[in-house]
Parts: sequence; C-alpha cells; structure tokens
Amino acid sequence: MDMFGYRLTQLLGHLPVLLTLLGVLVLAATARRRLPGRVRSLLLAGATILLLLELLSAAWVAALPELIRSRSLSGGMRQFELMNLTVSVVGWLGYPAGLGLVVAAVFVGRAATPAPGRPWGAWTPPAGATTTGPPPGYPAGHGGPVLPGQPAGWGGSDRPPAAPPQVDRAD
Repeated sequence: MDMFGYRLTQLLGHLPVLLTLLGVLVLAATARRRLPGRVRSLLLAGATILLLLELLSAAWVAALPELIRSRSLSGGMRQFELMNLTVSVVGWLGYPAGLGLVVAAVFVGRAATPAPGRPWGAWTPPAGATTTGPPPGYPAGHGGPVLPGQPAGWGGSDRPPAAPPQVDRAD
C-alpha cells in the first residue's frame, strides 16, 4: 500500500471518534439552557481535551512511517523513540483526564436521592381510603401485608423460620 493509502486508512479509522467529539462539543456549546454552567464547562473541557488528543494521535499515526524512514536513514532512532514516548505519555495522561471531566459533568451538582418505596412488606392505603377491610386484591379475612414488628394476622410470617422444616421420612 502506498503512503497516501496508509494515511487515508489511518485517518478514516480516527474519523468516527473525531466526529463524535465534534458533535459533543457542538451540542455542549449550544445547550446553554439545558446544561448548567459547571456541567457545561466540564463537558466542554473534557471533550476538547479528548478531541485534541485524538487529533494528535491521528497525526502521529499518519506521520509514523515517514518519521521512521527518515530517522532510520539518518541514524536518529533515539530521537524518534523520545518523540514516540512523549506522544504516548501525553495520551496516557490526557485520555483519563478528558474522560474524567466528561464523567464529572454527568455527576456534578446532582444530589443523591433516596430510593423510592418502603421496606419489604410495608403497605399504606392510598390517600383518602379508609383503613377498614383488606386492601384491594387480598381475600376477605386477610389483614393485608405484615408490617415489620407486627404479628401476622392469619398465622403466617414475613420472617424465615427459626429452624428448617422437618421432612417426613418413609422408613
């Protein structure tokens, strides 16, 4: 494959990520009403870092064959190795930082909310309903679900037995 074909293939491989990050930047920049200031700032910063790193990576991969050829002919492979290490270190530090900022944008400013619902077995009648009689769906004579700390009205229990049930053996 000639040099142009290699470069084109490499750039096409980076294109989906580049387009996605450009889309994130455009959406974040134009969503002023939907995204609070800090969230938008973190998202823009993270997406910008990731976009710049992706551009650096695409440029490095596209230039790699030419750099290797020119350095190996001139005997400067040590300089190439240092350049390669520099690009790698920038990526190793930059990608977690950029992704961390994007993830932080998801969680910043959101207070933890308690899980909805009540403990298992708890039942409250709907607003305005009388508490006499069984709840809808329970047969007559059944007092409804057993609340924690309350004895079962019909002989059942919401707790496991103290000992496993005995098995009748046919000797």
